[in-house]
Amino acid sequence: MRATCTRLRPMRTASVFIALIVGITASYAVASPANAHEAAKFRKERRHIKKRAMKQLGAPYVYGGSSSSGFDCSGLTSWTYNNHGGGLPRRAIDQFYLANKPKVKRIWQRSHLRKGDLVFHKTTSARVGHAGIYIGHGNFLSTTSSSGVRVQSIRDPYYWGPRWVGATRLPATRKRFG
Repeated sequence: MRATCTRLRPMRTASVFIALIVGITASYAVASPANAHEAAKFRKERRHIKKRAMKQLGAPYVYGGSSSSGFDCSGLTSWTYNNHGGGLPRRAIDQFYLANKPKVKRIWQRSHLRKGDLVFHKTTSARVGHAGIYIGHGNFLSTTSSSGVRVQSIRDPYYWGPRWVGATRLPATRKRFG
């Protein structure tokens, strides 16, 4: 009887091992609905973020504003991303530091920007004093106290270019997660 038990044990072990391999393989083949949905729509989401932000073109600057009746820089970015990947922090510096979180990516080079990226500039003594949204072709949308919401060049040699700090790509507009 002992010999029979030892013979069955390797066969049971092999079948458990095969079942485990099949189970693991199946779990990788089927993406979770949330990740599959998000990964498939990143380009559409980028276009939507740009379109939503561009609708505010011409809105006035209001210190602390975060509605279409008036925005400040971080208010515009928060409003634009509302319901698109979670709420953003209210301050530009806190939005910049989101890149320290999982699934959020820091972009240092302007040549790597994609539509929907949050862009940051040093306009005060703090590391980051201004936030905007990259809309493509070397331009970003932001709001300033002098002109409200408008399109600016990311490479403007007189003001924005030298003040470049970096950018943050949020999970809603990222191609790859993790």
